[in-house]
Formats: sequence, structure tokens, C-alpha cells
Amino acid sequence: MTGRAFAGRIVRRAVIAGCAVAVATVWACGGSGPPPGPPERETISEQRIARFAYNRGQYEQAVVLYDRALATAYTRDDIEAIAEIGYESALALHQDGRSKQAADQARRIREELVRRGKVPPPELLLVEAVASYASGDTSSATRIAEEIVARGGGGVITARAVYLQGMIAADGENAAGVAGTLETLGTPISAELRADRLELLGRLQLIEGAPEDAIPSFTATAELRQEVEDYTGMARALALAGEAMIEAGRPADAADFFLRAGRGVAHRKDKTDAERWLRKAADLAERHDRPDISDAAREHLSRLTE
Repeated sequence: MTGRAFAGRIVRRAVIAGCAVAVATVWACGGSGPPPGPPERETISEQRIARFAYNRGQYEQAVVLYDRALATAYTRDDIEAIAEIGYESALALHQDGRSKQAADQARRIREELVRRGKVPPPELLLVEAVASYASGDTSSATRIAEEIVARGGGGVITARAVYLQGMIAADGENAAGVAGTLETLGTPISAELRADRLELLGRLQLIEGAPEDAIPSFTATAELRQEVEDYTGMARALALAGEAMIEAGRPADAADFFLRAGRGVAHRKDKTDAERWLRKAADLAERHDRPDISDAAREHLSRLTE
């Protein structure tokens, strides 16, 4: 497998946790008259508890709690609550490593809104696009990202959709497509968007056969992802840096980066990335006389099955 093909697998499976906008984002479609008292308070209480679990990183528990809150919203036929809770539920599913379910959840909410004459918010579309991409449905991800960008308006959500377009272009080794998204992103100010741009730049450098240039792009990406507490994105960037190091003829250094990447996602429900990166770390370390890295990688691999 070439480094560029490997990079595509990295970003598809350990996809863009940072693309999912914060669960604290509140959106409503607009109401019709004053809401009744106690049932709505019940819905809000359930949602707040779910948000608390999400913000603590307890994504599996958050999914269960959001399901309860969404059931209450459906019972009340409250479209505002259905939209908001459904969006947050999709976020929790994605963060819990259940991207296919997250995409399905976001799609159901989007279809419900359209049936009732509401315009699906870009936040919901972005979550559906990201989750679709993570689950391997590139065609849906491409279509939805294009819709977000076509709406215009700029802002973080549009920028994240452009980033997703760039990642898809990079998967196809489409250098012109990646370069186009870099031009569209310009010079962002926020750490999240700077990380997006650097990651795309690193992938373009890999496509163009310049791994030594890609390494600092990916390591800087990892530092920015760490700064904004996007640890899944940080691990992805470390693995990409490791792949660039292999292409640059630095396999021992690559082993250390794959070890760090594998440890970074070992807590996730889906252990695929953790296992692959830790095995790559162990294999590289054993072939290049780094028993310290090999032993550490094997130890973490054994913990994955505990």
C-alpha cells in the first residue's frame, strides 16, 4: 500500500471529530405559541443530562440519554426539540464511533424537517456529511458538503465543509482539488481551522511526493488539535506524520509516531485504528532495533482486548 493510499484510510476511519460542531450549539426552527409546562421541562432536563454526559466524554451514556429525550420530543411532536436533540444525538453517536448510525440519525432528522417545511440547519448537514464520510459513504458526504458550501454564508460550518471536500479530494489523490480547497480556506485565524488547513497542506505535500515537507505540516496539525482538545484528530495527524516519515526514509521515527497515535485512540469503542497503528508501530520498531517502542506497542495492544 502506498503512503497516499494509507493516508486515505487514516482519514476515513479516524475522521474529523473536530468537524462536528460543539454540542452546546443551540438551534431552533421557530415555534407556534407558548409551550406547555411540565412535559417540556422534562425534555429539557433529559437533554441537559445527556449534554452533561457528552461533555464529560461519556458518549455511550449520552447516546442512551439522548434517545430518551428524543422519544419525549416525538411524543410531544415538538419539531424544535426533535431537531435540536436529534442533532446532538447524531453528534454523540459519531463521537462514540458509530458513524453509520450517526449519519442515519442526522438523515432522519433532516427528512423530518423537510417534510414539515423547515430548512435543515447547516450544523445538522455537516454532522451528516462527516458521519457519512467516516462510514465510507463518500458520495453522500460529497453531495451534502457541496450543499453546505452552495448555501454560502461563510463561517466555521462552511469552512469545515470545504475541509471535508479537501479530504475527499486527497483520498482520490486529486492534487488540484486539494489545492483548490486550500485556496478557499485562505488563512484562517482559529486554531481549529488552522489545523484543518495544515492537515490538507500535508496531504497535498504527500501527493506531490514531498514527505519531508509534509512531516512538519502534520506535526503542527497534531499540536493544534491537542490545543483544542480534538484528540482523535490529533492521533490522526500523528499517524499521518508517521506515514510521511516512512516515505522520507525514517522508519524508526515513524514507529514512535504510530505508537503515540495508537495510544491516542485506544479508548474508543471502535478499536480498528488503535490496533492498526499499534501493530504498525511494533512491526517497524522490531525491524529497526527499537525494542522500547515495540514493547510499549505490544503492551498497549494486549490492553485492547481486556
